[in-house]
Amino acid sequence: METLGVEHVDREKRHGLPFNTFTLWFGANLTIADFALGSLFFGLPLESIALAVVIGNVLGGLLLGLMAAMGPTFGYPQMMISRAILGKWGNAPFALANWISTVGWFTVNIILGGYALELAFGLPFPLAAAALVLVDVVIAMWGHDLIHSFERLMSVVLAIMFAAVTVIAFDRIGTNLAAYQATVSFSLSFWALVVAAVFSYLMSWSPYASDYSRYLPESTSKWRLVAYTIAGGAIASAWTEVAGFLVFLGANNPQLNAIAALGAVSGGYAVLALLTVVLGAVAADALNLYTNSLSALVLYKKAGRIPTILAAGAVGFVLAVLASSNFGTFYQDFLLTLDYWITPWIGVMLAAFFVRRVRAGVEGAAGFLLTGLGAYLIGLLVSVPFMNLSPYGLGYVGPVASVIGGADVSYFVAFAAALVAYVGLSRMRIRGRRNIS
Repeated sequence: METLGVEHVDREKRHGLPFNTFTLWFGANLTIADFALGSLFFGLPLESIALAVVIGNVLGGLLLGLMAAMGPTFGYPQMMISRAILGKWGNAPFALANWISTVGWFTVNIILGGYALELAFGLPFPLAAAALVLVDVVIAMWGHDLIHSFERLMSVVLAIMFAAVTVIAFDRIGTNLAAYQATVSFSLSFWALVVAAVFSYLMSWSPYASDYSRYLPESTSKWRLVAYTIAGGAIASAWTEVAGFLVFLGANNPQLNAIAALGAVSGGYAVLALLTVVLGAVAADALNLYTNSLSALVLYKKAGRIPTILAAGAVGFVLAVLASSNFGTFYQDFLLTLDYWITPWIGVMLAAFFVRRVRAGVEGAAGFLLTGLGAYLIGLLVSVPFMNLSPYGLGYVGPVASVIGGADVSYFVAFAAALVAYVGLSRMRIRGRRNIS
């Protein structure tokens, strides 16, 4: 069992290869939430779906890979690294936001996995959800190395199972594909919403990234690590999203949710297909629960890794039971709202690490580091005119979003603006010091 929490990984404890990040992110993204995301594509032409899947996953995977590259250098979890750039107390809201996000993702997967168990074996939803929570609690408690080994196994098992699901779905489509293509038309705002959802899913792993690369030797090639992470996450996410869409199309019933559609399409193989999504839920939630405990320890180190895992498991179970009756709205809204806090934070982090070469400062960080916090606020504020909050019932459509047909591109704007702002504020601070001296 892992003995470290959020402490530094010393040289003698470093181990592993960059390729381990490929199997980890490949296994973790052959998952139920990605599969369910495919059902949101319904209504777009096929070529538009393909473009959205490629753009969203490549960009999301790139951010995930670049964040993972910080792990071997720092030897700390991702939200601890954030302290070196935002400050001990300045980082606290981001650690809290990540705790909330990880509980949310944990809940999403428990809901979908619980649906699948309910449909496959007739289990009451609360019992199915409790079983999934228990398995993930055990894996997360054991820690980093077991998670890597489990995801390595899942990368093979789930690849085989999802290949079977894809073949079955494609076989069931029949004439539905041509009929579908003939009845849909392109909508820029809807396409942008799909790109946002696809990008949001893979990008939202970024606050987890170094949690699973921090044990690698410090000499590990950053660019090999980036490449393996992008490949693992983007290939798996794109594959399962397309499989989910094919299943939804094959079911030919817009009233079905993703799990019910899978059961309908799979026919005599329904139990096998449903077990595929159950295993995918477990694979993703092992990471969600482990990272959740690390975020909690960033906020309060004395809480302990095991108690925080147990607490998050209990919270996720309760939320899953309460939210299961309105999952479609819950899932889509949750996915899209993640973008607003994460992307400007990533912009600040990448600017600090890759441009300004921040390599230390986790321990003994000042309470508030104004360069990082200022850049984050600039990125967030600049992006407001590009936001469209109407999907959440808030009624706000920014002036730029309105001009481009309601498309919300604020996440990209926030990332770029925060990155540029951090570089600019850093240079201004350096010049100020030189003038004083």
